[in-house]
Formats: sequence, C-alpha cells, structure tokens
Amino acid sequence: MSTPIDKLMNQFRLASRELFNHFFRVPDPYNSDTAWVLKGRFDGVQALLFEKLVTEPGSLPAVKYGDPQSGVLVELRTGETAPIMVNREVDSGYWDFPLKDVTKAARLVFICFFDWDQLHLRDNRYVRELAI
Repeated sequence: MSTPIDKLMNQFRLASRELFNHFFRVPDPYNSDTAWVLKGRFDGVQALLFEKLVTEPGSLPAVKYGDPQSGVLVELRTGETAPIMVNREVDSGYWDFPLKDVTKAARLVFICFFDWDQLHLRDNRYVRELAI
C-alpha cells in the first residue's frame, strides 16, 4: 500500500523545516560569516531529503528538488479562489504579475516550499509552483 502524496509532502515540509531551524540556522544570520555557507549545505541535504521522503516512496519521477515535479499537483481544497502571487518570469524576483487569484481550474505542479527570508526561522509556509 502506498502512502498518499499529501502525507509524504507534509512529512517532508516538517522535516526540512526542523532540520534547518535546529541544525543549519545561526542566530543573527545577517551578521554571520557562516549563514550563507550553512544555507548552501542545507540545500544539498534538503534535496536528498525530498528524494528519500517524497520521490522514492511516492514512486515519482526523479526530479531535483527545486525543479517542477510533475507528479505533485497543487490544487485548491476549499473555496472557489485563493490569493496567488505570480512572478513576471520564472526567476525574476518580481512578484507583481497582474493575476491576483487562482481558481480550482488552475493546473499547477510543485516546485518547492519556501519562506521569504531564507536565513531566519523557516516554516515552509509557501509553495512555488509552475502552471501547466
């Protein structure tokens, strides 16, 4: 019996968050020489964690964490619309595309969890996704 993808994703979200917050984050990261180095090390751990907690047990295509994972669809569960922020381009850093809401009709695939601040405490509150 396979584990539902929702459960695998939530386990990964929590494990990733806890690992970063307890073992890779430094106090006062913007006044530290090691914060970005540790973040880079964590990125490698996070990629392996995604592979071992989601990709393999979910029998998903082998895709590097941070690239679109076609086996994980992001869908609205409640309501007819939800707020969305859309990047002008894939990685421009400008989240001001005019679309402000997404409907249940949207077809989105998972890219990664994220928080706006990459060095402070993480919650993996947000999801980057790609429209298909």
